[in-house]
Amino acid sequence: MALTATGIGSGLDVSSIVSVLVDAEKTPKEALFTERETAISAKVSAIGTLKSALSTFQDAAEKLQSGEFLNIRTVSTGNSDFFTATADQYSQPGSYSIMVEQLAQSQKLAGATVSDATAGVGEGSLDFSVNGESFSVAITDTDNLAAIASKINNASDNSGVTATVIKSDAGSRLVFTSTETGTDNQITVTATDTTGTGLSDMFSGTNLESLQDAQDSIIYVDGQKLTSQSNTIDDAITGVTLSLTKAELGTSSTLTIAQDTDSVKTNIENFVSSYNSLITKMATLSSFDVDEGTAAALQGDSMIRSLESQLRKMVSERVSVDGVESALYELGISTDRDGKLSIDDTKLTDAITNNMSLIEGVFSTADTGLAYKFDDLVQSYTKTGGTIDSRNNTYTSEKSRITDQREAFTLKMEQLEARLLKQFNAMDLIVSELNSQGSSLTSSLASLPGVISS
Repeated sequence: MALTATGIGSGLDVSSIVSVLVDAEKTPKEALFTERETAISAKVSAIGTLKSALSTFQDAAEKLQSGEFLNIRTVSTGNSDFFTATADQYSQPGSYSIMVEQLAQSQKLAGATVSDATAGVGEGSLDFSVNGESFSVAITDTDNLAAIASKINNASDNSGVTATVIKSDAGSRLVFTSTETGTDNQITVTATDTTGTGLSDMFSGTNLESLQDAQDSIIYVDGQKLTSQSNTIDDAITGVTLSLTKAELGTSSTLTIAQDTDSVKTNIENFVSSYNSLITKMATLSSFDVDEGTAAALQGDSMIRSLESQLRKMVSERVSVDGVESALYELGISTDRDGKLSIDDTKLTDAITNNMSLIEGVFSTADTGLAYKFDDLVQSYTKTGGTIDSRNNTYTSEKSRITDQREAFTLKMEQLEARLLKQFNAMDLIVSELNSQGSSLTSSLASLPGVISS
């Protein structure tokens, strides 16, 4: 082998030789470290993908735990101007005639008008009482209308009074408004002066004017009269909340409550779709490509196998509904040979339309319903400290060990390089000395008598 670089004495390229020897030791090991780190990163990414798919499935399952999303109602008011309405799962489908005779309103009381709103009113106190609860505000002789309003509004024990300064052509005055509607929430104001009669002159007797009387709402449901303190009525029809917006005696509107089969069906279809997506994702993450001879990140992973087994077992379980055992297939939902769910549309539609109690029982029976059981299963994997968290901690620890091993190996290679350089430099020095001695000997021999140089 021709070496063009020269050493001090041997003519060998010592640095290149040492580098080749060190690389021969280092390269395979570093490739192994990189391969292990890449594999761990792929597993961490795959587990993140699995966790995301589980969370999507969990969201779909949770919507089947409650009648709020499962036993849904549609509400129609015929574009009425008089009220809006909402209905929960406890409302019964049907039609109701609603007439709003009167809206509830808050009481408003106004004090006497003054020309200078910045002047003090008087010294003493104002006592308020609303629906059996009272509070008191101390007033100083320097408090103007705005200061008095601020003290009332900011009182920590304010029992339901809002104070506002209103200005008109006649001057300024303080207006007290009950924060709640209805006749139970009328305001009583008592002014007590410690100096002069300023507070009494403004807020007592005929000086306190009623701008708006407290008033209850009055409605008729199918001709039955109901009086309420509020414009929001949730006890007229079971499961229905009415929000009154306008009153007109003699004019009625029709409220229609119906079962929202389309939304219920959509929620069940979303559940099936997200379950199938989860099964597909798990199969992809644990697959093996025979043609390419490559394995997915979680191929052969015990966690995937365990989760898949639990899911398949759960979809075939029967749930006790009012003492009767029922299962998904009775709703038109069955499992195919790939472990995915399929829907018999006719059978599911019939169950939703005619047997909603069966739908609710299979999915939302407390603790034992499938929606609860799927939610608990997913939670055991995705929660903090759960199976996925534990697996990620294992991978983090393994990556940390590889990092430590890589650092130790790097130090070992540096020491090997230093040792080889020392050895080759020592050899180079010996060769240099031998070359020097050879040259000296050759010179001495050449100088002997009778020696003829050729």
